[in-house]
Amino acid sequence: MKKVQLIILILFIGIFSENHIYAATGGWNTKGNVSMFLNEMAISNWAKGGENQIAMTGLFSYTFDYHNVDTSIVWDNSFTTGYGFQTSDQYAFRKSEDKIDFTSKYGLRAFKDYYYSFAASFQTQYWNGYKYPNDSTIVSKFLAPAYLIIAAGFDYKPNPKLSISFYPLSGRLILVKAQELADIGAYGVKKAVLDTAGNIITPGETSRFDFGAAANLTFTFSPMENIDISTKLDLFNNYTDPKVSNRKNIDFNSETTVNMKINSYISANIYLNMIYDQDIPIPIFKTIDGVKTQVGTGPRLQIKQTLGIGFSYNFH
Repeated sequence: MKKVQLIILILFIGIFSENHIYAATGGWNTKGNVSMFLNEMAISNWAKGGENQIAMTGLFSYTFDYHNVDTSIVWDNSFTTGYGFQTSDQYAFRKSEDKIDFTSKYGLRAFKDYYYSFAASFQTQYWNGYKYPNDSTIVSKFLAPAYLIIAAGFDYKPNPKLSISFYPLSGRLILVKAQELADIGAYGVKKAVLDTAGNIITPGETSRFDFGAAANLTFTFSPMENIDISTKLDLFNNYTDPKVSNRKNIDFNSETTVNMKINSYISANIYLNMIYDQDIPIPIFKTIDGVKTQVGTGPRLQIKQTLGIGFSYNFH
């Protein structure tokens, strides 16, 4: 909760310190970044224990936005992708980052800083993910899962750095294009039907469609020179969840990145990703007789945090 409160505080400080005047003169505006971050620990004869570790993450992001002053049209597009891995004395290779994320939002001015908005987004990953330390149990693949969301609603956009959107009409397609994952009902799809001997009678479904409401916030600001903070928050409420009691729940996915520029090519990066999805079961462990034992599964807040230093290059 302390991390969540810190993010909210940073957002409010940034929002109220920014100049909310849309200064764009029109036309296309493009911006990109390519980064490579490295974390490394090497020890030798270290009495307190530990092991050698190396982690490397590559990231690429590109935005291409259009603003037409005459017709009051705003079209924002962003593409982000990344892949990372880590190695140590105990294991040769483990994936630590893997994402493909594309978002497109088209807006037509309704009045002042408010727009009629139509949006689409797509998210998936490149390679297999495993239930580490067990590297034989697959938990994700390319297009398993993948999320496609198409939505219509309203957008508040006082300047190019801040956008707050609400979409009362939102469709979400969840793809699980890996039959072994679909058969166990991974990521909320309908699982396979088994007979009494455990044989599959009807395979699990590889897709699921939800209809509901969505909200989105994107915000970037610079609290001081050479420090840039960007954050994105996605919310979704499913009107049509087969389990009626779940319809009151809100799924969310938040990403916050802090880039600290050291010089033209070297920077430090802090990344925090938090996800809560009622339909994604997370293993629940308890310590029984001194042994960490899985006692079930259930929805849980998923948190991933990384800190790295390395090469970063901005381009237009």
